[in-house]
Formats: sequence, C-alpha cells, structure tokens
Amino acid sequence: MNKSTSFLLVLGILLAFIVSLLLVPEPFTRPLRKHTLEVLGPVLSTLEAPVHFFTRVNSKLTTLDQAQAEVERQKKEIAELELRNQLLSDKEKENARLREMLGFQADSKYELLPCRVVSREPSNWWDSVQINVGWENNAELDKKYQGKYSLTSDQPVVSPRGVVGKTGNVSRYVTDVILLVNENCSISATIDGTHDQGIVKGQGNFEEGEPRVMIHYLPKTSTVAVGQFVVTSGLGPYFPAGLRLGTVTEVPPLNNQYPTFGLYRQAVIEPTADLNQLDALFIVLGPKQQTKEPQ
Repeated sequence: MNKSTSFLLVLGILLAFIVSLLLVPEPFTRPLRKHTLEVLGPVLSTLEAPVHFFTRVNSKLTTLDQAQAEVERQKKEIAELELRNQLLSDKEKENARLREMLGFQADSKYELLPCRVVSREPSNWWDSVQINVGWENNAELDKKYQGKYSLTSDQPVVSPRGVVGKTGNVSRYVTDVILLVNENCSISATIDGTHDQGIVKGQGNFEEGEPRVMIHYLPKTSTVAVGQFVVTSGLGPYFPAGLRLGTVTEVPPLNNQYPTFGLYRQAVIEPTADLNQLDALFIVLGPKQQTKEPQ
C-alpha cells in the first residue's frame, strides 16, 4: 500500500467518524465532546494568544496612524493660524503707521510732499536712499501752490519721528536723500530750550560700524547734558526752526586737544528718526499756506 492510498484511507475514516457523530443523538456525543475539549483546550488557548496579540497590534497601529494624522492636521491648522496672526499684526502696524503719517501731515506747520523710499544700496546703507519723486512733480506743485514751492536740492526730508536728512540730486522721477549720518549732511541746530547753537554733522560709520552724529561749535560755556533734544535752529535757507534732529547721548569733556583745541564744545546725538528702517517720508517744502475763509 503506497502513501497516497494510506492518506485517502485515513481521510475516509475521519469523514466517516464525523458523519457518525452528526448522526448519533446528542446525549451520546456530549461526553465525547467534553473529552475532546479537555484534550484540545490547551492547544486552542495556545493558538488564541497569537490571534489576540496580532489583533491588538493591528488596533494599536490603526490608532497610532489616526493619532499621527490628527497631529499633522493640527500642525497645519497651527501654521495657518500663525500666518493669519502675522498678517493681522502686519496690517495693524501698517494702519498705525499710516495714521501716524496722516496725523503728522495734518498737524504740521509746513507744507509736506509725501514720498516713498524705492532704493537703498547695502554698500552705502548709511549714506543715502532714493525716493519716488523728482522734477517731474514740479508741474503738479506749481499748480497746487501757484509756483511758490518746488522740489530742489537741500530740502529737509523728515518722518513723524524727526529729520531723516536732506534732498540731494533731483532727477526726473527719483531724488537722492542724503541721510543725517552722512558726512556730507550739515544742518544748523540748537539745544532745545537753550540759546546754544552749533552745526549737526554726520560722522559716517564710526569705529565699530555704528553710525554717529555730532553737534559741533557749541559755546565753551554751554551746559549741554545727556538727554536734551537737538532741533533745527532755522538759520539756514532750507531747514525751518524746530525740526527734531536727535537726543544728546554723550558730552565729551572740554580740552585743548584736536579737534576743538578748547575753542568750542561738542556732543554726540542719536537721531530720533529710525534711519535703519525707512519707508514713507515727507519733504518739507515751506510754511503752510493760510487759506482765506469766506466772510
């Protein structure tokens, strides 16, 4: 008898046994089932543990995937909320800046020409900027002010915080602004609340690369002190009196050495205008014209 025949014989016996169990009444098969379960119980328990293990692992993997997806969704929502918050903050700052500019223009005693910085070279960051007005705008100014005001060189350029510098070369559409810290920018000034007058002049990049502005030719008897404001004196042909230039931050002692030789005093000032971040500015054209009210 070969192996295939033996296998078929055993299979037939098992089938006949199963069929006989189905045909035998339940009271006779109950003890047999009991003994079968007692014999196969440990085997079934052993087989059940891996089934439960893999079921739990699959459940945990499903839960972990869901948690990971939820984390990614929340990260995306947080990023969107942060972007919206940043946009709202930027708009709020822009609105505050515009309100400050409009209020400054309305309250100013001078006719102001609004302009915007369009160019600034990193190589001469503290020297000059370029603004979006030029002699092409003079036709509009002539029409508005009946020829009294026009855009020229050496006119004051200001922000609501103080003087930024003065106009330089005026081309058709663009004008250079020489910044207050530039060595070529000199302005007649006075210590606010006193009669001490001098010349404010930029020092360029001084020592550690920080821009520096000084007021020269103060009287030897000047009592200038740290914290005092420096404003334009109005002695020059272009800068009217009272424009804020900066705050005194250092007063070197009077000595007989170079460059003062004991003839005058000096003081270091910090510009009140933020020269590092320049955007919207004004050119001071002259005193504000008085409009006649109807009788």
